[in-house]
Amino acid sequence: MHDYYQLVTVADLPQDNRQILDTLTAIGAGKLPNDLRLLNYYRSIPVNYGATVESVERGSVELTVNQQQAIVMQLEKQVFLKSGHFPKDVLAAVTYVNIDKSVAILANFAYAVIRSERRQFVRVEVKDKIEASFSGDGFTVAGLLNDISLGGVAISATIPTHPDAGIKGKVTLRLPGGPFEMPAQVLRVIPAKQTDLCIIEIQPDNRTEKGISQYIFQRQVEIIRELKDSIF
Repeated sequence: MHDYYQLVTVADLPQDNRQILDTLTAIGAGKLPNDLRLLNYYRSIPVNYGATVESVERGSVELTVNQQQAIVMQLEKQVFLKSGHFPKDVLAAVTYVNIDKSVAILANFAYAVIRSERRQFVRVEVKDKIEASFSGDGFTVAGLLNDISLGGVAISATIPTHPDAGIKGKVTLRLPGGPFEMPAQVLRVIPAKQTDLCIIEIQPDNRTEKGISQYIFQRQVEIIRELKDSIF
C-alpha cells in the first residue's frame, strides 16, 4: 500500500500521534460528531466504510468496523482514517483484527497524503495473463499487463536496462475484443523482486477506450464479488 500515500508531519511524529489519539478519544466520547471513515485498497479498488471508536488505551484504538473493511485491513496491516476533525488524512498500523466480530485495533498514527485519490482514472489490477508490449525510440518491452486505467498501464517484464522517462511509442494490449494499439509514453520503470514494472501513459482512441472501460468495469465487479465471497 506504500505507493498510495506519502507521510507528512504537522508538528512532529510523536506530537501528531498524540493529537490524532486525542481526536479519536473525543469522537469515541461523543464530544465530536462521528464522521470517521476508513479507507483501504483491495486490488486497487477503494474499500471505504464508516467506523465507531470503542476505546482508546495506551496508544491503541479499538474500532467497530465493516466486515469487508476488516478483511482488507487484515490483509494490508494498514488503514487510512478520514475525518473532518483531522487537519490531514491519517495512516495507522493495524495490530489486531477479528473479522467475525468486525473489530480492529489500530496504533502508530501519522498524517499522510493519499496520492491515489489524486488519480484522474480508476485503476484495476489484472488477474488473467494478458500480453502487453511497448515499442518506440530504440526501447522495446514485452510482458504481461499488471494493472490498467484509461490513462495508463503497467507492464510486468524483465528489463535489463531501464530507459529514460519520456520515450514515446506505441502500446499493444491483447485485451478481450482486441488487440488494441495506441500512442504511449514511458513514465518510469519500478524495480521489483521478480520482474520490473514499466509504467506507461496511454492515449486511447474511442474504440480502445471503450474496450478498456469494459474490461475495467468487469474487473471491478469481479474484485467486489471476490471480497464479498470471502466473508462467507
